Amino acid sequence: MPTLTFKVTEKDAARIRRLARKEKRTVSDYLRQRALPASSSSTPAGSYHIETSPVTGLPVMQAPVGTPPVSSEQVRELLADFP
Repeated sequence: MPTLTFKVTEKDAARIRRLARKEKRTVSDYLRQRALPASSSSTPAGSYHIETSPVTGLPVMQAPVGTPPVSSEQVRELLADFP
């Protein structure tokens, strides 16, 4: 497997490591997902996956690109028969 190498400042390297740790990923996986989101090895294109919200820090389900949003009304309809 080929290896890519690039230079960053100490400050940027620390930031990249911190962001990768925050998402519980290796630096390689984190950078791969950021550079190639649709073809990431950990998140196949067209699949749902869970990411950590940068705002709340909570897990959030991410839909595939191009998936239409779900309205509150649709959620109410789906949950209407839920016990």
